Amino acid sequence: MTVIADLIIRNGAIRTMDEDRPTAQSLAVLGNRIIRIGSEAECQPLEGPETRVIDARGATVLPGFNEAHLHIFGGSVSLQQLSVATVKGVEDLAARIAEWRAQNPGLGFIVGHSAPYNFISDERMPRREDLDRACPDLPVFISSADHHTAWANTAALKLAGIERGAALPPGSEVVLDADGLANGELREAPAMNLIYSLSPSGGRDLLGAVTTAEDSGITPEERSEDMAALRKGLAYCARNGITSIQNMDGNYYQLDMLRELHANGELPVRVRVPYLFKPGTAVEAIGNAADWREEFQSDFLTSDFIKIFADGVVESGTAVLVGDYADAPGHNGTLLFSDADFNEAVILADSLGLQVAVHAIGDGAVHQVLNAYQAAREANGGRDARHRIEHIELLQESDFPRFAELGVVGSMQPAHPPEAMDFPAETYLPRIGAEREGIAFRTRELLDAGVPLVFSSDWPVARLAPLDSVKAAVMRRPWREGGKDQSVTVDQALHAYTRAGAWVEFKETQKGKLAPGYLADIVILDTDLTKVAPSEFSNVSIAVTICNARVTYAKDDAI
Repeated sequence: MTVIADLIIRNGAIRTMDEDRPTAQSLAVLGNRIIRIGSEAECQPLEGPETRVIDARGATVLPGFNEAHLHIFGGSVSLQQLSVATVKGVEDLAARIAEWRAQNPGLGFIVGHSAPYNFISDERMPRREDLDRACPDLPVFISSADHHTAWANTAALKLAGIERGAALPPGSEVVLDADGLANGELREAPAMNLIYSLSPSGGRDLLGAVTTAEDSGITPEERSEDMAALRKGLAYCARNGITSIQNMDGNYYQLDMLRELHANGELPVRVRVPYLFKPGTAVEAIGNAADWREEFQSDFLTSDFIKIFADGVVESGTAVLVGDYADAPGHNGTLLFSDADFNEAVILADSLGLQVAVHAIGDGAVHQVLNAYQAAREANGGRDARHRIEHIELLQESDFPRFAELGVVGSMQPAHPPEAMDFPAETYLPRIGAEREGIAFRTRELLDAGVPLVFSSDWPVARLAPLDSVKAAVMRRPWREGGKDQSVTVDQALHAYTRAGAWVEFKETQKGKLAPGYLADIVILDTDLTKVAPSEFSNVSIAVTICNARVTYAKDDAI
């Protein structure tokens, strides 16, 4: 009996990410799986009267992008907040806020996001007085692009009752002036959420980084609002060619909403959510992650790893360095866990067969994480754990070979290096000092050493579009003459956004490449990438996104 395909994509410049057959012109799908890939002549016999045929028009066809590190709830909510990514100076901020208020009448609270640390001045950090000048009558809360620092005006500080600071855990701070009054700067999530929880979103999108939703008294109306925001955020992922996402904060509330969306057939992407283990939590709570793994294990929604923050970020001085900050002698950041507590948590998670992903930006934090992974191996024995370190902005020479020795995965964001996309060098490089530039963002070196790398955006920290990050990775240049070249090739960047992303979540036999038997998770671009210079990749659009053989996004006239 002749097999008839449900879907055929023809006339494509297909990059399969499969070394056995790297390129093709056509592929055929039956159910939710690819059944044939090859030339037009090889796939055409599978076409029947009911077969849907999509003409790729000579454009590049790829496995669907796997966004290996984002924050889906926060990113979804950010779509309905004010972006200040391009603001420069108080007057510009005032104009943007006035325009936002005109577009959204009746606002009682202004939330801005994606602010560079120098959005007010290149010479100093923003202050509450700056925000007061831009908007004196409403509470204003503006988060940095990395979401590890925020700034509030006087009205917001008064609303939260933190004009004279607040008692917070190590690594988080309501920054005070010498007179004991808050200057408007809030460092890390516990401090930020004192105000953000009073905003229109209620701070519920940060629950995975601050507290637990199940203890927060969320009403049905609030849940409905959150579901609506998630729908928009997930659709935005599909619009960017993404078919799989790996969230980097999570709690049961998020999982429960995503499960409802999945039950209703409303998940346009596959979602992986961690159990977030926070400082001060009893180590036994990691057992919850193992329970979640059993409860959430469908093709579209899984929860099978834990996420931990080891430190903060360089710009605010909360990343943990080996040695002092170049511009702050005597200061090198504060670890969020003691070595003993951190080792205990990682050893327990590893013993339960859980993958661990740790935010570690400073070289001191990276060192702590590598030590913990080594301790887990010594305690539990070696296994194919695929433990990850997220960001790895600074990496000491002595720790560099330990990635390969311990089988640690590097999870990096091509948009994050200064000048790669939206992050200015002047707020970063002076903090680490010129002598550390050679150990910063060592992307190509890690790849050359055989360390598996996955790429992502960290949305909403950086723009979600994968091709923007691919461009950033390929076009990256040294910060000064004689500096190391850490750029990668187009093929390496695409691999890190597709096949490597599937591998790191243990799904390499199901997705990440276009081959018979693999899931029909596919993205069609609007042009052939081989005919476009990498500098123009940001101008390449997504024509069609297909997840599980279902079209989840299509550009006008694309199909």
